[in-house]
Amino acid sequence: MVGSRLRDVLTAGLGVGELVGSGVAVGRAEHPVCGDQVELSLRLEGGVVREARWRAAGCPAAMACAALAARVLPGVAVGAAVAALRGAIAAHGGLAASELHAEALLARALAAAGCR
Repeated sequence: MVGSRLRDVLTAGLGVGELVGSGVAVGRAEHPVCGDQVELSLRLEGGVVREARWRAAGCPAAMACAALAARVLPGVAVGAAVAALRGAIAAHGGLAASELHAEALLARALAAAGCR
């Protein structure tokens, strides 16, 4: 079950949507078993995430991690995005063992957007 701090990030609804235009990279990922889906739109400039938006369908953990990504990634170097998100998830109480797939799903979406 998503902890209260991650649930608060999700219910705030910040960063929902998509970005368009130059400098926008889009990364999508889907969990092959449960079907959770996430899409991240990142405005990249000078090797740094300047803006982030998300769309997701599936479990609350996947959606909460996507919402957290939109909150914490702006200002983070592209190469540090996955580590920054993992750190933010931990700082917000982490995920239960049954929810860890959500973190991996977001890492795959970030990689698909060019954040390695």
